[in-house]
Amino acid sequence: MSRTVSQFIWSALELILVQKIISAAFVLLLISTSTQSADHDERQASHFARAKADTGSWAWIPLEDALCRDGSETGIGVRVLPDASAVMIYLQGGGACYDAKSCEQNANAPIAGENFSRAKFFNWVETLGSQGVFNTKNPSNPVARWNHVYVPYCTGDLHGGDREDALVPGVPGKQQFVGHRNLRNILKRVAPYFRDADDVALIGASAGGFGVLINYPQVVEAFGGRSVAALVDSAPIIPESAIRTSCFQRKVTTTFDLQLPDNCPECADPSKGGLLNLYSFLSHTYPHGRYAFASADADLAGVVLYNDESRACGGVGVNIFNYRFSLYALRDNHIGNDWATFLPGGIQHTMTQSDALFLDRKFRGVSAGEWLSRINDKEPSHVPAARLLPKR
Repeated sequence: MSRTVSQFIWSALELILVQKIISAAFVLLLISTSTQSADHDERQASHFARAKADTGSWAWIPLEDALCRDGSETGIGVRVLPDASAVMIYLQGGGACYDAKSCEQNANAPIAGENFSRAKFFNWVETLGSQGVFNTKNPSNPVARWNHVYVPYCTGDLHGGDREDALVPGVPGKQQFVGHRNLRNILKRVAPYFRDADDVALIGASAGGFGVLINYPQVVEAFGGRSVAALVDSAPIIPESAIRTSCFQRKVTTTFDLQLPDNCPECADPSKGGLLNLYSFLSHTYPHGRYAFASADADLAGVVLYNDESRACGGVGVNIFNYRFSLYALRDNHIGNDWATFLPGGIQHTMTQSDALFLDRKFRGVSAGEWLSRINDKEPSHVPAARLLPKR
């Protein structure tokens, strides 16, 4: 046999051997991946099973595919109540991270921050886990006897981003703005477990309230297109006027790559109202949904935020008086025909995690909890009474 023929045969044999090795390795990889996936699913099922077995108590469920902005893993809190037939998903708030100042404030937020661990969750349980909408004993709470899912906030992106390794000027390190993706992965676990729920509610406060506006479509989709109740607590999109909000909208939309609806291009265009369009988009796209917005009419956190952002954008300063006027304009001119509103007097920021503000305090003879219980009424309920423009 010639040397050339011999080399050819050996080369062919080597090629066949390499192909077999690659094929075997690929099979082993598939088996390993399948085994890991099965193990992951089994672990998740066991976490939910423990939550169900320990009814009435909060359980922490770690999730490998839910990340904080520092890249660490996080999870969700679940509380299953005996004989509960509905589920509430709550989006925690805690500022945002779009420049050096805001990122520092967000990192130091007492509940949120740039990471969120099991220990931080149980600290929340001890302080706020039975307050407001989480109070299971007060009949004034309309979701008292529901199952509860708590989604922590550690991405700094209004629960709406899908941008990995983002760089923010003046902020060290790469930021993982993946809040929208986190919720998508969370819903893959939560929705099947609560697929037989009689009702579903999505509630969020502050940054979590913005998260409700952004994530409502994927929650509806995850639960099969059914009617979902929404409550936005203390997260208004102030209409552009002498108070300039467009620059703030551009910053958060581009910094986080906010996942806004494809069929609402004006939602991503501040020159056409931008995020303000989300209210009408949701109520018109999902007409069977139920929508509620609540905020203290002189919310000091909102005043400070929009004052800084308006001035930086060349607009006027914001005080408690023009802030109140802007909330009324939002209600009367933009959302009030489809969204119920509750605008009590005061400077407090958020109310859904406080017994005093959500359940006990009366405004015009009605508590926030009692007002929210009217969300299924045919006509939206407004406290105080609204002066609505004709419905367009």
